[in-house]
Amino acid sequence: MIRHECGYEEPAYCKKCGRPLEYTERRGIYCPNCGHRVTILCPHCGKRW
Repeated sequence: MIRHECGYEEPAYCKKCGRPLEYTERRGIYCPNCGHRVTILCPHCGKRW
């Protein structure tokens, strides 16, 4: 699960390989397996993750 700064948590998986995504402040949301970077809008507050 990845957690947004507003407190919303969501399980997110990579569309390329199906593994769980990770979040760090420097890299944002990415897949540690294949390196795919993802941009998601938080459904709770509407801000970019």
